[in-house]
Amino acid sequence: MKPNVKKIPGPKSQKIIDKLKKVNLGNSIVYPFVHSNKGQGCYFYDIDNNLFLDFASQIASNPLGYNNLELKNVIKRYSNRHPIKYAGQDFTVKEHKDLIEELLTIVPKTLNSAFLINSGAEAVENSIKICMRKRPKTKFGIAFQGSFHGRTIGALSLTHSKPVYNKNYLKIPNKIISFNENAKDELLKIMKNYDSESIGFVILEPIQGEGGYNVASKKMLIDIRKITNKYNIPLISDEVQSGMGRTGKWWAIENFNITPDVISTAKALQVGAVIANKKFSPEPGAISSTWGGGHILDLALGLETIKIIKRKKLLNNINNMGYYLGKRINELNVENPRGIGLMQAFDLENKKLRDDVIIECLKNGLVLLGCGHNGIRLIPPYIISKTEINQAIEIIDSSIKKCSNKLFKHQGAICNYMNCGDILT
Repeated sequence: MKPNVKKIPGPKSQKIIDKLKKVNLGNSIVYPFVHSNKGQGCYFYDIDNNLFLDFASQIASNPLGYNNLELKNVIKRYSNRHPIKYAGQDFTVKEHKDLIEELLTIVPKTLNSAFLINSGAEAVENSIKICMRKRPKTKFGIAFQGSFHGRTIGALSLTHSKPVYNKNYLKIPNKIISFNENAKDELLKIMKNYDSESIGFVILEPIQGEGGYNVASKKMLIDIRKITNKYNIPLISDEVQSGMGRTGKWWAIENFNITPDVISTAKALQVGAVIANKKFSPEPGAISSTWGGGHILDLALGLETIKIIKRKKLLNNINNMGYYLGKRINELNVENPRGIGLMQAFDLENKKLRDDVIIECLKNGLVLLGCGHNGIRLIPPYIISKTEINQAIEIIDSSIKKCSNKLFKHQGAICNYMNCGDILT
């Protein structure tokens, strides 16, 4: 297969998107195509029959690509079930137990329990809640510059990547430290002014997601883990985007030989999850959710996703293709190539060029996402091959060359939807 875009947006997509924009309260930027149910592997068709190569993976939540036969068989098994959603924290379904048991086979042994929830933001919310519950003298948490932890108020309070995300919202107290080797000294300085028991938790992304795909230094993580261990401060590894194999290990923090106290995850798992030692379990009623652990199809798909990754040894493919993808990125005229496994990124000279390149790639059938101020992230499905990586690099290379021309300017209907040169990603 090869990407093939005839017109974007096509007439069918344009009609739906125009109607959606009139009623969509979120007012978010919309990529100008509408998915069809057609596609295979790393490729998908929109309803206008444009064929795209997906290096965004539904923001890392579609790790096995499109129309995976084994996942489709899971869906078929549940096609005659109703309801498909139960109030799972109060009324038990077997799938809840099955997914937690399987999930616990791929986490560090000291993390022996999990709480299932609806989304990544909710996983972060409940991670910080169980930590604070164990530390009754909590006054604030510790987060990092460039972080992104979710859109709900607690998670958003800890998000420090772009001001637009939390402008004018109330925040839970937290103090920000640098995402570099200065973090140790900055944390110790905070602890000189406040009792260690005032710190409810330290939360970090081993590889920052939306904030720029910044990879933590091993020294920083070791230093932070030593301090949190010494003072019994819970360390939360937010792996909503980086977890479940994306870096070639089940959890990104394993690349640094660090074991956190809590892991928050979602996206590739198909549900949100808080993973911790059973000692963090609060009294009944302290954490709950109507749908958490109750959407039986999502639970079954999450379970099968883990089994497929194991059965097909996809962590090996992630490592091999990640190495190849990194090698090909280094051949491009780009700045600061970085990443681990199939969680890679690079920067361009400025934000406008970055945005122009994303749009130009889309016009040529490659779906990408931005990150940070001027970065582009590459997060293809775990089943990616060298052929598909080569296709992507070819499109990126030609798009950079074309958009780098000082006289370059996008034209056509796409600019009515992506605000050419000024998109938010």
